[in-house]
Formats: sequence, C-alpha cells, structure tokens
Amino acid sequence: MRLKRFIAVGAVLTCSTLLWGCGNGTANNASQQQNNTVRSESWSDPKRLEASHLEALERMEKDHIHRMVSLSASTDGDKVMTTLERSSQKLEEMRPLAEMLQHEGHPALLQQIQEMSRDIQGSKSVVAEMKNLPQDGKIKIQSENSDSLHHISSFRDYHQYIQEKIQTLNKNNTDLH
Repeated sequence: MRLKRFIAVGAVLTCSTLLWGCGNGTANNASQQQNNTVRSESWSDPKRLEASHLEALERMEKDHIHRMVSLSASTDGDKVMTTLERSSQKLEEMRPLAEMLQHEGHPALLQQIQEMSRDIQGSKSVVAEMKNLPQDGKIKIQSENSDSLHHISSFRDYHQYIQEKIQTLNKNNTDLH
C-alpha cells in the first residue's frame, strides 16, 4: 500500500515537472525571439541605438566616479589610475559603434566619448603629477562630509576637482620655499 502511494506521488511530480518544463521552454523561446526582434529593431534605428549607448555610458561614468571619489588620489593613486584606465578601455570599446553612428548622422555618442576621454587623460596627468609631490601634502579626495563630493558626478567634475586641489598644493609648496 505504501509503495503504491510513493509511485503515485512520484508520477504526479514527474508529470507536473514535464508539463512545467514544456511550458517554460515555450516562454523562453518567445522571449528569445522578442529579444532578437528588439535587437534587430534597435540596429535599424540608429537614434534609439545611440540613446541606449549614451545611457550606458552615463551609468558607467557614475559607477567609476563613485569608485574614484572613495579613494585618496595621492595614497591610492594606483587604484585611481586603474579605474581611470578601465574607463578609457570601456570608452575605446564603444568607439567603433560611435563612429558608425556618426557616419549615419548621429554624432552625439562619439562626441561624448571624445570629451570623456580628454577628461580622463587630464585626470591621469594630474594623478601622475601628485606622485611627484612631497607626501606631506596629501590630497584626500574622500571627505567625512560626503556633501563636498556631491557635485562630482562626471569625469569632467572629477578632473576639475583634483586639478584645483593640486594647484592649491603646488601654491602651498612654493609659498613654503
């Protein structure tokens, strides 16, 4: 009697698993076809493609800026450089698509990539310059008061911020001598 009950429960479980699997497979195929349709539609609509990549670029920038402002440019200079390097790499990966879009009359993505690349190069130069300064004048990007970092939301803001800091530090060093 007990064995029959186990077999019956097993059969019910097997049937429901098979039915669920078949139904789920159809749903997966439908969503995959929908994704392919969306993908091909976006390729045929350069404006939409550009907009989605500009959005992705903005998210990447915010993410990388968030990492950098939590570091000290002089004591964690290598980590800052690595983050800046990664940002440059991401921009370069997007460049061929941006150039293709510009060819089709949509230059915004390429312009944004070029501006961001200039700001990143500028930041790299400043961080490299910081390494040559005496370590007594540490520039701490991070602050206990997070409001002071609230305005840093782009590579340009970050570059301007550390540029100002290093100019202040250079001025203080020349005043001391």
